[in-house]
Parts: sequence; C-alpha cells; structure tokens
Amino acid sequence: MRKEDLDKRICDVELGATNTETYREFLINSMIFFSGNENCKIPDFDSLTEEFLNELIDEYDYLWEK
Repeated sequence: MRKEDLDKRICDVELGATNTETYREFLINSMIFFSGNENCKIPDFDSLTEEFLNELIDEYDYLWEK
C-alpha cells in the first residue's frame, strides 16, 4: 500500500480483495476493535512512513484471520 492509497478502498487497490473499507477505515476500525476502546488513540496516519503503515496493515490482517 502506498501512502497516497490511504483513502482508497482496499478492493479497488488489491487484486482479489473484497474489503470495501479504505485503508484508513480498516486501520481505525481495527485499532478500536482490538483495543476494545472506542476512544483509543488513533495516530496521524499521514505522518507515518509507508513501511510502518504496511506493517500495521499486515499486523491487523493477521489478527483478523485468527
């Protein structure tokens, strides 16, 4: 995922993907769900590196698969 894709739907970027959330929505919803707190601190994704964003996405993908 490129940083410029943060607000694009995952299914529009990744071949074969069915998730209709944007990458930003996916990260926010995952952070809220796995923290169990709707008021959890959400980072400024625009200030993070692409490498770190991709690591976050991979980590939450893994957790959702469990």
